[in-house]
Amino acid sequence: MKFSLRWLKQIVDLNGIKFSSLADKLNVSGFEIENVIHDSSANDTVFDLTTTANRQDVLSIVGLAREISCLFNRPLMYKLYTNSINANINGFNLSDKNTSLLDLSLIQIYRLKNNLSPSWLQYYLISHNIKPLNLLIDISEYIYLKWGQSIHIFDKKKIHSLELDYSLFSLQTINSDLLSKQNTELEVLKYGDLILSTIGFDINPRIQCDLLTNSILIFGQVCNKKYIKSMQKLLNVTTNLSKKCLNQGLRSDFVNALYETVQLIRSFGYGTLGKFYGYHKLYYVPKIIILDISKIHNILGFARSNFCGYLTVQEIIHLLESLNCVTIYDELKNILKIQVPINRQGDIRRPIDVIEEIGRIYGFNNFISRLPFIYNNLSHNTLINKIGQIRCLLRHLGLDEVQNYSFCDTLISNSITEIKVFNPLGQDQSFLRSSLIDQLIINRQNNLKQGNKNIEIFEIGKIFKLNKLIKRSNHIADSFEFLRVSGLITNTAFLRKSWSHKPESLSWFHAKGIIEEFLDRLQAVVVWKNINDVNESCLFFNLTKLLKINRTAIIYNMSNQEIGIFGQLRNYYGIPTYIFEFDLINLIASIKSLNHINSIVYPYSYYPSLTRDISLTLGKLHSVDLVKQQISSFNNSLIESVTVFNHYKNKSTNCYNVGLRIIYRAYDRTLSYDDINRIDKEIGCLLSKYRSC
Repeated sequence: MKFSLRWLKQIVDLNGIKFSSLADKLNVSGFEIENVIHDSSANDTVFDLTTTANRQDVLSIVGLAREISCLFNRPLMYKLYTNSINANINGFNLSDKNTSLLDLSLIQIYRLKNNLSPSWLQYYLISHNIKPLNLLIDISEYIYLKWGQSIHIFDKKKIHSLELDYSLFSLQTINSDLLSKQNTELEVLKYGDLILSTIGFDINPRIQCDLLTNSILIFGQVCNKKYIKSMQKLLNVTTNLSKKCLNQGLRSDFVNALYETVQLIRSFGYGTLGKFYGYHKLYYVPKIIILDISKIHNILGFARSNFCGYLTVQEIIHLLESLNCVTIYDELKNILKIQVPINRQGDIRRPIDVIEEIGRIYGFNNFISRLPFIYNNLSHNTLINKIGQIRCLLRHLGLDEVQNYSFCDTLISNSITEIKVFNPLGQDQSFLRSSLIDQLIINRQNNLKQGNKNIEIFEIGKIFKLNKLIKRSNHIADSFEFLRVSGLITNTAFLRKSWSHKPESLSWFHAKGIIEEFLDRLQAVVVWKNINDVNESCLFFNLTKLLKINRTAIIYNMSNQEIGIFGQLRNYYGIPTYIFEFDLINLIASIKSLNHINSIVYPYSYYPSLTRDISLTLGKLHSVDLVKQQISSFNNSLIESVTVFNHYKNKSTNCYNVGLRIIYRAYDRTLSYDDINRIDKEIGCLLSKYRSC
């Protein structure tokens, strides 16, 4: 649709707004501006604007002016005439069963004395590539451009030479041969036996106005777009009138467009106004949209450049009022009740649509694209989240969670640091557990009694120990609580070598692989070490006598601090059984998350990338990570990423062969030969320093 900036300024206040700012704001809001022509002789700027299918209300001068008024918070300068004409409406006898029309108007004007268009109207049409013909046809074209409404003007004498009898107007469904399609039922407007219009598709050319016309009938219509689309599909034909009806502006603007048509004809044609006859179907009752304030904040994010907060409730209500929405704020529930105006009911139907409008009017570029920084301290909430993550990982690996009592009868591990309960409620509650494994082994025994040989379980809970460096006493200060995660795994039918072989039991390497996968998914940085003596473990010394020494490993963090143990139980009914236990706090502390919370959102480039694979030989004293950092630190924005795709050690030379993949890409253009050649030379000079083997 083509628009004139000169005519927009007559409807909305654009003082102080440059056209470049207007174009940028419209582009950010989802519209596209193209083919901009600056006419210095007329002090005007003409441009094409395209929009999405759900914003057809903008494809008129008034519709675009409304949109600009919302985006820039500028007042509209045109007057609404709705109340001036409704008082003289005469009911038009049409059945509500018709499917083609929503609104219809008929107004007669006679004794016209002029049929020449004013110069401003001719210029307006010429700027939109429309050839001026005469006053009546030019006004009809002007009204469609300004309001998006179909207002047609008929020569009254070509309909009937005498006074019109409005009772003879009727809307009928007949078999029409319109558009060379036989026996197609279409709705037509008739005066007696004369067809005036095939609704939404055609106007009878024999009743069009000419230079001799001095008595007219103004015919305005708002068609049902569903009817037009269905008939287009049935006829397999599209007419100019059907296109206009589908791109028609807001139904609420129909009366205003009709009134301006009458005013223009009376002002320049000097005619006498007759009675107004109209038909009107009731509007749909508007729906109320309930919107949670927190949802607005979660989707749009921070609206301040200094990260100080979100949009306030008052700002949100002000933005919605600029859309002519009726908004009520429920402070108790922290929600908004929004009634969408009739002109936006077609595209604002859900809460997410309202949020999109808030962001569009406020300006998506005014929201923060940087994610807020979160300090990685082990707060209470962080600990709960990490425990939940560990629980989910173990469940996804096939382990079932169990919960046992913190009291026990006898300790299988027979720890010297057990805590005895004074005056216990029962003999089976004489001790506080010093390990989770004891109860898991009892769970295993109970399952064996029930015939269940395959069990994979874990437990997260507290254990209680005395300080073994202090003589045992009755002082509470000598006892400690620890948070542990433990598990027991055994499976007699874990895998088959092939379909013909019998299932085999879970091996030590398979069980160790499960624990390694758990640690990898948790992103815990650990080191495995074998154990040669039962006294080597400080945290889990009470478990080492239960395990086979040659199939037991201690797990350390990068600070050489013991955090866990894994091993195979001694002969346990001939079924291999494996256990593990971790100090939960130390395990969580060993997690080095690779998620970069403090990130910047970069735009995606629309231009193609170029990949370079480079082979490099490094000595044992050189670091691959250092090479990557040096390449990435080049003062060159064309290097998008540097990754290692191959890395192996050459035993004969004791050097490392590395394959690097470098991706080049520009964000504003396609890469040229000179760009690539310059980067290749820079990287070649750097890598020549490392060719030492």
